[in-house]
Amino acid sequence: MIAPAAPVVANPVRRLPGMRDLPDAAYRDKQAVQFRLFEAIRRYGYLNLDVPILESTELFLRKSGGDLASQMYSFSDPGSNAVSLRPEFTSAIMRHYLEAAGESEAGRVVRWQYAGPVFRYDLGHPPPADNSGQFTQVGAELIGSNSILADAELLSLAAEIPAELGIADFRVRLADLDVLDSVLDTVGLSDRARAFIVANMNRIGDSPDNLAATLQRADELHLVSGRGLPTDEVDLADAVAGLPDGLARAVLTGFMRWNSSPETPLGRRSPDEIVSRLLRKLRGGDAADAIENGLELAGQLARVRGNPADTLGQVRGIVTSAGADMAACERLTDLVTLVTDMPALDGRLEIDFSLARGIAYYNGIIFDVVGGSSGAVLGGGGRYDALAMALGGADAVPALGFAYTLESLLTAMPEPMGEPTATDAVLVKPAAADSNAAALRAAAEIRLQGGVAILDVSGSGSASEFSRTITV
Repeated sequence: MIAPAAPVVANPVRRLPGMRDLPDAAYRDKQAVQFRLFEAIRRYGYLNLDVPILESTELFLRKSGGDLASQMYSFSDPGSNAVSLRPEFTSAIMRHYLEAAGESEAGRVVRWQYAGPVFRYDLGHPPPADNSGQFTQVGAELIGSNSILADAELLSLAAEIPAELGIADFRVRLADLDVLDSVLDTVGLSDRARAFIVANMNRIGDSPDNLAATLQRADELHLVSGRGLPTDEVDLADAVAGLPDGLARAVLTGFMRWNSSPETPLGRRSPDEIVSRLLRKLRGGDAADAIENGLELAGQLARVRGNPADTLGQVRGIVTSAGADMAACERLTDLVTLVTDMPALDGRLEIDFSLARGIAYYNGIIFDVVGGSSGAVLGGGGRYDALAMALGGADAVPALGFAYTLESLLTAMPEPMGEPTATDAVLVKPAAADSNAAALRAAAEIRLQGGVAILDVSGSGSASEFSRTITV
């Protein structure tokens, strides 16, 4: 019997960039690793929580920051609702926690773990990078405790993940945004300026020369009051500088209406909408010296990198020199003392204040787990106490968690963990056309006994691929 020729595809529809097809061996390995991690995290008392793949777009925009927003797969559903494929799990898990208010979970400490696909269109990483398109996150969240023991537990658990998979060459980089905030408190900065500095910690940590370029970028974003504005806008800023907001708005509104008409509209926005945006722009900047001082202090912290024994003293010196509150620094020191002797962290923990996050809801500790030789980020996480209020909660809820990219872990593993393909499969061949029913029954009997039976549907099955062949 001649096997059919492969189909000729004249105009193929190809898979999307960043998406993957997993053959059997790769799928088995992925499932085996996922189950192994499920068991490891469960030993800490973390229960499974499965949340929807599709959520309201607003859920991820409330506190995500611009980086994540630009990567989301978002669209309108048939009911004209703005929805998105989940780009991460944490916001959805906190949403679930808040929805449980008044029920069993709310108001107490909960530990949840999760695993599943997430979706990000990452323009900065050509596919098939592990963090572009569809990839799998495995992680854990501890909600309801601000105890330093919660930080220590979560950090220790995160370090056990690569160790559980036989990955010995990795390190954990740790920073603390509360320490950075305590230093920035001494110069007085807006939330927007602080977020800008946090997002640029890696850049200003690379070299002191980058401070000037970063300040220029702050100008371009109108973070610095009176700087970086076009000449006419500087004049406007000066003109309304001493006026109360109501009077400044009246002056700008009159100017806008005077310069517009039905024949020469200002655009799709009304004059009132334009005035609101312009007033925020003109008055929303921080003082230049405050931002410069903030960048300088942040730069000192961002250049602190190395083992805790060498770096915690440097952190303490910077905080002391700035005249900042020492509480956050003391807590970080206590945390490092708690986890230093944990087997998974032994010799692998580093302090690195250049860490930055593309998701804006972090506060307190943040950390990355990176491959030692490759430097590839395997996972990371941190504390996000403010997320609950950003999602509509009445109060802040202490919480922290981490997520690993499963594909990155698979790449870093020294050897596959999946079960080998079964080698005891039996090939069942019908002797003739009228033997088809007998072949079906014979194959079914083998499967009922726990074996693997493959029907020879092509008439050309190779006996060498199977443990044995039977003809019926």
